[in-house]
Amino acid sequence: MWDLIARLACRGALRLLDGGNRFDVYRCNLAVGHALGGQTADLPAVLERIHLARAFTCYQLVALLKETLTQPVPTLVLDLLSTFYDENVSTAESLRLLRICLAQLQRLNYLAPVAISVRPGPPESRPELLNVLLEAAGQVWTLEPNVPKPPPRLF
Repeated sequence: MWDLIARLACRGALRLLDGGNRFDVYRCNLAVGHALGGQTADLPAVLERIHLARAFTCYQLVALLKETLTQPVPTLVLDLLSTFYDENVSTAESLRLLRICLAQLQRLNYLAPVAISVRPGPPESRPELLNVLLEAAGQVWTLEPNVPKPPPRLF
């Protein structure tokens, strides 16, 4: 995701919506600097193109998406389902709020691409949330963890 963020920011404005409160500004700076190939003169200008907003609850995420203007700016939503796993919010309410978010994301997708990242939830998480999200997605990429290859056998 860092590489994607860096590449998009190098091309123009980028809207980042952090649903899991895990966005690390320092790592973003490093990724953008790396994407620029060490051209530090452009770094501040590129970083200013990244517009970050955070939501700490699923209710705040709904409000944030409703308030987000439809513009020709790519949108990345990081860790979308994180706040929907809150045990203080019922599964039915989480599903209702997620559907509202998906409608708002479709609205934003009208003028520019929208990409969403999701992390696996806790073991007792609500798998129906991910199913609803997958059904609404136009395209799904699954990233596999890097598993080191065993060293070659000599004999």
